[in-house]
Amino acid sequence: MGDKQIQLTIHWDSKSHQKLDFYNFYWKKPTGLNSLQDSINLGSDNSVHWYGGMNTHEQSWPIKKNDYKSTEFVTNDVYQTGVTGQERYWLSSKKVVLNVPWSVPLYTSLQNNELGLQSKLDEDSSFLLRNNFLEYTLAVPKEWDKISLKDFHQECFELFLAAPTAHPSLEIINKPIWSTWANFWKAVDQNGLLEYAKQISDNNMPISQLELDDMWTVSYGDYQIDKRKFSNFSEMLKKLENEFGIKRLSAWVHPFVDADSEIGKNPELRNKLFVKNRDGDVPHVWWWDCPVKPGDPSKPVGPTNPDKKEPCAYVLDVTNPETREWWYKQLEALKAEGICTFKFDAGEINWLPHNYVLYDGAYPNSYGKHYAHFASRFGSAVENRYGSGTQQTNFFTRTIDRNSYWDKDGGLSTLIPWALQSSLHGYYWNLPDMIGGNGLNHNESNIRGEPPEEELYIRWTQSNTLLLAMQFSYPPWHSKYGGEVLNIVKKSLELRKKWMHYLIKNVRKAVEDKVPPMWWASDDNEALTIDDQFMVGSDLVVAPVIKSGQKTRNVYLPEGNWRNGNNVSEVVIGPTTIKDYPSPLDVLPHFYRTDSDDSGNGSSSIFGSPMGLFCSIISIIISLYFLN
Repeated sequence: MGDKQIQLTIHWDSKSHQKLDFYNFYWKKPTGLNSLQDSINLGSDNSVHWYGGMNTHEQSWPIKKNDYKSTEFVTNDVYQTGVTGQERYWLSSKKVVLNVPWSVPLYTSLQNNELGLQSKLDEDSSFLLRNNFLEYTLAVPKEWDKISLKDFHQECFELFLAAPTAHPSLEIINKPIWSTWANFWKAVDQNGLLEYAKQISDNNMPISQLELDDMWTVSYGDYQIDKRKFSNFSEMLKKLENEFGIKRLSAWVHPFVDADSEIGKNPELRNKLFVKNRDGDVPHVWWWDCPVKPGDPSKPVGPTNPDKKEPCAYVLDVTNPETREWWYKQLEALKAEGICTFKFDAGEINWLPHNYVLYDGAYPNSYGKHYAHFASRFGSAVENRYGSGTQQTNFFTRTIDRNSYWDKDGGLSTLIPWALQSSLHGYYWNLPDMIGGNGLNHNESNIRGEPPEEELYIRWTQSNTLLLAMQFSYPPWHSKYGGEVLNIVKKSLELRKKWMHYLIKNVRKAVEDKVPPMWWASDDNEALTIDDQFMVGSDLVVAPVIKSGQKTRNVYLPEGNWRNGNNVSEVVIGPTTIKDYPSPLDVLPHFYRTDSDDSGNGSSSIFGSPMGLFCSIISIIISLYFLN
């Protein structure tokens, strides 16, 4: 072939794996051509379903509803870009896996049931290596009819991805986190925090750790507790423990340093610590606490007249070991003052300066990988937002802020699909963020919102009840709510307590077996499309209500005998779909296998049953594999 021809090499590998065949596609473009593009038809009927790839703000499961235009496959804040790329792994229900290596400067799109793959050289690109090729691998089973979808995924998973090597803090699984974020926004201070702790204690609510969120330092980047807001920090910590039984205080941190902070104004540190551009300069970046000014007031508001984001900060280059050690010392000093652990925020590529250059990172997502590994130095009670290639860490990876909506737009309906997507990619330890969302549906700017309506708050609590972790901010005794909200939340927490031993057994087994805590229990086509229920292990089906005003719902049960968790005298034989299961506001629909219950008096008996422990082998009602 001549220099101006596109070269395609297809390598068929049928010998390296006992159960799988691989087809590697390698496209090379000639000099002068800046992009190569291929597309995969995802199927137009309802018999083919795809999972994985990009996460989107309006996450769906399967992904064919996640339409988006051509976008760099790198991590992004979905509030800014709508999509984020964590792992380049896609799975088809027809037992095909697509994997794209990180060496490819990949752009993807999902439109009209087609997944677009594009390798592009662009001066404005985030990709640091100027690779001139498009490469991807398709994996298929050697014997299609002799392997389940679950087992096929596990074979591919071990080759292309990774699983955790240890579990996160069991204390956080056992008891909820309580955060100041949505409830206080930036207005938190010592008196407010102590009053919040008192309310948690007075209402007999369980708590693993109290999370101090935005605006507790002197300025962003100066890691000093603001004495104007917290006049006696050590005394406050004593009161939290001695009067309210709260032993762990975590604090919100991020990689941004305000330009007018003491650290930001230090030229020596500025040149050592922060991300530089290709010219060797240290430019300002914009992040969500920087100013936003309206566009031209003489023109109509819209895409052609956008708001103006004013950069105001620098961003730490966590790929630089000198930066990591400097930051580590800052955070260790805060631990010496009594802060137990940290909530690490941001870490996505879109926060880096234009034409950035990392100290150590061949690929854009190297930044998030270093960031997550840095966070892991602070233990298993850490909360992190993003990583890439960091599944082996033992902390919670948080679903990015959810909005206080019911349907899509980052609302309740996206909670389970996001967690399923995370689990597919190996991020088992999912923290589903604040119960009820952050209130931002009431305003579009970065100012304090309002709590969600009662019904949404209750249904959100129920959706979280049997997931891996729970996190409250808006309290169920908020002045906006009546007493019914608190009563139903307490009922949900009692249900969680009954199943806690089973949850933890599955978490431990996931580490041992390298299988996600929730997975497919059936290749049935109906199960493959369910996006609003999930299984914990193989024995517990959970089907929360996620639609406004809904008082009944359909519940899918895989093969087996299932006892109704809300009416233990009722047993249902699966596979079947229960139509119009009664779901009044105080009811969380859930079923458990009868062969895991040797006393017949409810879910708590599963913990004493050898069969119950043995059967914590992990699987899910397809659409829902997710203790994470």
